[in-house]
Amino acid sequence: MDLKTSVLIVSAHGRGHWLAAELHREAIPVVLIDVSPKLGVWPPEDLEGPFGFFKPDELTGSQSDRVFSEDSFESLDRGFTAWLSEGPVEMKSSTTQYRLEKLGQSKEVYETLISSKLSGKNVPAVQKFAADNFERSWLLHLAHQFASTTYVPNARASLSGKALRLMNPFFVRQATRAGQQKMNAWLSSKGVEVMQKTDILDLSFQNKKNISGVELQGETSGVMHLQQIVWMLTSEETYFASPKVAKYLFPEGELEPEWCWVRYRLNLEACQERNSLPLHLLVTENVAGPWTHQNMMVLQRTALEGHFDAWIRIPNVQRFNKEYLRIRGDKVLEIISGRMPLAMPTIQTFPQEFYYTYSQIGPAALPVFAENLESRRHKVNFNNLHKDGSEIWTNYSWEDQFENQTEIRDSLLKWWKMLQLRKEKERRD
Repeated sequence: MDLKTSVLIVSAHGRGHWLAAELHREAIPVVLIDVSPKLGVWPPEDLEGPFGFFKPDELTGSQSDRVFSEDSFESLDRGFTAWLSEGPVEMKSSTTQYRLEKLGQSKEVYETLISSKLSGKNVPAVQKFAADNFERSWLLHLAHQFASTTYVPNARASLSGKALRLMNPFFVRQATRAGQQKMNAWLSSKGVEVMQKTDILDLSFQNKKNISGVELQGETSGVMHLQQIVWMLTSEETYFASPKVAKYLFPEGELEPEWCWVRYRLNLEACQERNSLPLHLLVTENVAGPWTHQNMMVLQRTALEGHFDAWIRIPNVQRFNKEYLRIRGDKVLEIISGRMPLAMPTIQTFPQEFYYTYSQIGPAALPVFAENLESRRHKVNFNNLHKDGSEIWTNYSWEDQFENQTEIRDSLLKWWKMLQLRKEKERRD
């Protein structure tokens, strides 16, 4: 069966929902193929990640609609919180500036992290100052590195990527499968055609620089003819889900991450310290030490009383090493026991990689890549191919994802308008 669309979006885990809705709103024929089932069965919590939602100053109506299309967010009145060895520091409390001054953070760093100034002319100078004065600027480095898709040693973190808006309103949510269903229902309500349980077997080409179609098999089978394609999987995800297609889109091979985030489920006994914990906090023992393993741990409440998720960043090559995961789990418990002795923390479940193999769950849900790979990560081999996903994003914030997809949308809108003008001219001639 021959199928046809102007724009085909290949997406997983909701990545392409906003873009698909935007293109449909502009009357551009669009089809979204959801290949989530091909990437293993992940709990919603692992796909949500530990980064929360820092609300941007400028969020369009459609972007806000997409963000809140899943499970409900809860606002943290005191904002993002970092629990240091010197005690907690909250980013939206009446004592924020005082606490940061006591921790040696410069006034310039504080002012730069106030969202309206993140893109100001003084930012490069502050970044240079931060690179030369880590002790007085570690918070700016943290803003760049916490949710980054590229690992950079903390002393240089401010010189790469983008800073999270740590001083902005901060929200977290308990991700559920019901929320995922709501997200898919939201896209359907926008009128977008979505294909699921459909494998992508092969590509066809108009010439060496343009893709003309994809061969599908499953609930929908046949050749889908297209004019533009948006690919939202990483190279590793593509090789895992569709190796034949991957050889065309990523001829250099799959790019394996250097690090990845993994999630432990903990139980903490009731005590004053546990009961006073916010919904989400970043725990670090030594801000000057490497921001990996238990030295950059996110502790987040779950819907179950006494149960918390503990996220840490580990080497990707150790994902399926059970002994390594046990050792790291013990280190996590040591940190929490040191902060809250009466909580008597225990591990309820290890990361998913402890129970499954690579063939069952595939690439890491939240990969972090090595430095100096930007040219390879952004390489595009076809004129009508647009890439999105964690290899393209600077960080895992909603803001950065929307920024990249806005560029894709604008590029496709420009192409569409030119196409319509050309067709109109041909009709007149």
